[in-house]
Amino acid sequence: MERRVLLAFLLSFFVFLLFVRFFGPESAPPAPPAEETPVAASPSPAPDLSVPAPETAAPAVPAEIREAEREQTVTVETSRYVAEFSNRGGRLLRLRLLEHTNSLGAPLEALPQGDDLVDSVRPLDVVLPGDPAPTRLTTALHEVAVDGQIRTGPVRLDLREGETREIEFRYASADGLEVSKTVRVQGGDYRMGVSVSAIRGGAEQLKEVLFGPGIEHESSVGRYETAEQGVIESGGESRLFSFSEAAGGEAASLSAQAVGVASHYFAGLLVADPGQRYEARLEALAIPWESFELVPEDASGSRNLLVAHLRSAGTSEFTLFTGPKQVELLTELGVDIVEFGAWLRFLVVPIRQGLLWAYDLLGNYGWAIVLVTILISLLLAPLKHYSYVSIRRMQKISPQVKRIQDKYKALKPTDPKRSEMNQEMVALYREHNVSPIGGCLPMLLMIPFFFAFYRLLVVSVELRHAPFVFWVQDLSREDPYFILPLLMGASQLIMQKMTATQAEGIQAKIMMFMPVVFVLIMAWAPSGLVLYWFANNVISMGQQAVTSRIMDRREADVSVVEVAGKGKRNKGGPRRKLTAGR
Repeated sequence: MERRVLLAFLLSFFVFLLFVRFFGPESAPPAPPAEETPVAASPSPAPDLSVPAPETAAPAVPAEIREAEREQTVTVETSRYVAEFSNRGGRLLRLRLLEHTNSLGAPLEALPQGDDLVDSVRPLDVVLPGDPAPTRLTTALHEVAVDGQIRTGPVRLDLREGETREIEFRYASADGLEVSKTVRVQGGDYRMGVSVSAIRGGAEQLKEVLFGPGIEHESSVGRYETAEQGVIESGGESRLFSFSEAAGGEAASLSAQAVGVASHYFAGLLVADPGQRYEARLEALAIPWESFELVPEDASGSRNLLVAHLRSAGTSEFTLFTGPKQVELLTELGVDIVEFGAWLRFLVVPIRQGLLWAYDLLGNYGWAIVLVTILISLLLAPLKHYSYVSIRRMQKISPQVKRIQDKYKALKPTDPKRSEMNQEMVALYREHNVSPIGGCLPMLLMIPFFFAFYRLLVVSVELRHAPFVFWVQDLSREDPYFILPLLMGASQLIMQKMTATQAEGIQAKIMMFMPVVFVLIMAWAPSGLVLYWFANNVISMGQQAVTSRIMDRREADVSVVEVAGKGKRNKGGPRRKLTAGR
């Protein structure tokens, strides 16, 4: 049995490594040197020869020119964000998320900030493929109208919950091109309704609306955070694309419901209105790190970014979403890009609901993890009890098992008499009502719960920058002082001593070394995951102690009954003999 327990631990260890290797998030790869990837100074797409540009009709009379005299800004503040628009291009310059902070505790900048190279692409930019000046709309000064009223100076809108305002950017050129870009903002909502029209000669022009370059980036990134990816929702399925796939032209769809970019915790999406479908593609864009305001300490070369393109020959009507990858928000958009894992989703979703419920109750995600761990342990208590009982019974018969093994140890593995040993072992197990896998199987059945918690804590934006106690101020990152991993390792060691297996030699050394291995594995894991494992160990230790006490009491009662029975037989024997003598 000791070997089976050892095999169970080793199997759990290797399953964990395989899961992290094939299903766990990959850390962002180091950026290639600048000379390896051409830097794009502008996201201007090359003319698409496969789609002919619409014929333009020359106006019969000189067109009316509509253009602002100077640059204006429109600032929108809600309970969730502060957005800044510019009438130069009618573009979104910056968006600060008030409910999410950066590593310095300031509101998170959802859009990368930097020099002119970074500003060459902004969300809501409009380009006209096939036009003599396809990118002129990104620099043209649009007139600004708020709720239908022309505004000529800086505008600031403070929106209460549920309040809706409409911002319109208008532009008309001398060649008859008329552009209207309408943005509907609402208090307490990350979503903005957008409508874009570009008409010349009474005909809607082929156009592309952009989102880029990329999404937020902090000065430091966790080991378990994934690289930025592109998103295309098509045919009811959300697909994620890497920078290399976008650079190779693989990230495109002729009938897409949504297109955008996503970091580990946040996303910027252009989502078509219900019933609408647009052509979509992702463009790879590399910009030197020196162009950005926030630069990681180990950054070098260029930062790989993605730009989303939504193309339409008619009026483009869609929702602009720039915010956290929160399941409820994305579900409302019809986009599923939170990677819970296909085969674990059935466990992750209810555990997440339990975690949110516990947080509402306790107000701290660390204690919420502990509470959910207790609830899961109660759910698995029968399995754990069965496992402890099986191990205890196996320990009691281990001397008999060893005698049988010693009896046949001289035989070769291929010797037919080995079957006799197996028969004796089976008979022994039946006699004592013991299953050789009884102590291992329940442990294996608990592994999916660990992996489910792992996926949940790694991808949940709710855990980002969530404090626990004292030194743990971010449950999504590693413990800075490695206190939780050490506590987890100590609890693992105590559990092994409580199990009191009779492993000898190399087996005993391996069993004692296992807690060290797990500490090394979990040292840089998210502290929320280490907290879950430590809490689970403590709870398991308590349950094992209770089970051991129950078993001791039962065995003591059985011993008393057996002793009493022997005493009665001994006292009754002489009486029968005396009666017979008479």
